[in-house]
Amino acid sequence: MCCDRTNPIRNRAAPAVILAASVLFVAGIAATPAAAKIQCKGIFQVTKSGLISTLYCRDRQIARVARSYGWRVSDAEVRNDPLKKVRICQALGGDIRLEGACGAYGPRLYR
Repeated sequence: MCCDRTNPIRNRAAPAVILAASVLFVAGIAATPAAAKIQCKGIFQVTKSGLISTLYCRDRQIARVARSYGWRVSDAEVRNDPLKKVRICQALGGDIRLEGACGAYGPRLYR
């Protein structure tokens, strides 16, 4: 009787247990991205070891400066479209806030 797989009560309880475990698992995953969010200070990523210049923070800085000039651009657009980054840097690269972010795309190299 202990190992009878045709027990109707046990067969109904199994999906409920699986559902409860799945809900707890998903809730645990949903709570972690807030703690893992990348923090930037200009072109530098804030880490427990100090500030590190990262591509993610440089792209974010480019988008932030472009928005301050009235451009309608998101961080993801700059990150995923290299040509958009080049256009913004060529147009606004004279801004001191973009000096480390634009690098070789700055307007001083094209004159």
